[in-house]
Amino acid sequence: MRTTSVVDFERVVSPLRLNSYKSYFKATTMDEAIGLYLWNGEISGCFASHLAHFEVALRNSVHRAMSLFHSAGRTPSCHWYDVIRESMRHSVQQRIVEVRTRRPRSNPGPDEIVSNLSFGFWPVMLNSVSAAHASRVLPRIFPNHPFSDRPAQWSDARKRRETLGFLAEIQGFRNRLAHHEPLWKFGAVRVVSGSHSVISLPASRTQTDSLHRLRRMMLLIEDATGFVDRSLHEDLKAASWRQRLDFLLTERGVERYRLRKHVAAPVALTPTEFRCRFKALHRRNQPVRVRRAHTSGLFVPD
Repeated sequence: MRTTSVVDFERVVSPLRLNSYKSYFKATTMDEAIGLYLWNGEISGCFASHLAHFEVALRNSVHRAMSLFHSAGRTPSCHWYDVIRESMRHSVQQRIVEVRTRRPRSNPGPDEIVSNLSFGFWPVMLNSVSAAHASRVLPRIFPNHPFSDRPAQWSDARKRRETLGFLAEIQGFRNRLAHHEPLWKFGAVRVVSGSHSVISLPASRTQTDSLHRLRRMMLLIEDATGFVDRSLHEDLKAASWRQRLDFLLTERGVERYRLRKHVAAPVALTPTEFRCRFKALHRRNQPVRVRRAHTSGLFVPD
């Protein structure tokens, strides 16, 4: 994205929002702050794709496993949430009621209800599975999770809550993305240990901290996907947006946007000019268009 007016962009987005970028990343001008804001938008788009694939895989895995279990293997899609209704928290029950009341006349089927449940439903629901059922259901939902090698571990409510902590962390990140908040703002990560929690990662305070936490979140989403399906895990690692994140989540990636070099230089080069100036173009850290006759291509340095 190329912004035509710093003044207009600042007015539309708001100085307060942009000043948070200017302060945190120690930008010297509002133009740099806008570049960093655009960088946050780029990584948001990439993470949205990563999260979407994980969320769909998770809910489908839960739906299939719970349906097969509560129908005694007769069907991979049934109203299993009605069977365990009494064991779920009231807030979780209400989410299902809300989906149904949105379309009272259509009598939505189980697939439609499940597809309309928000991500926040799943972490709470998974921690509500009874100890008697957990060792039989959770290994089907997360067949590649280390606990599934010894299914009885899933029956321990405390251990289950601790090991599924990654879902709550992903949910918090997803909520920030959905509300267009800065993804680089990370609070402390707490790990439950016995009856209390300890800080395993402090809140981010610098650009380096944020890049580390963003890369960690990227890997956390991939690992979580792998617990559900190894093939999809490998597909995510090879995805185009994942390759883009590999660059965006580096100091060089941030600088390209800070200095507003994320848009291709205005003048296209000939193939000969491109070959002669390749090293300089890479150092410049800006996309460039190469044109010959009626064909052209875009070179984006990494």
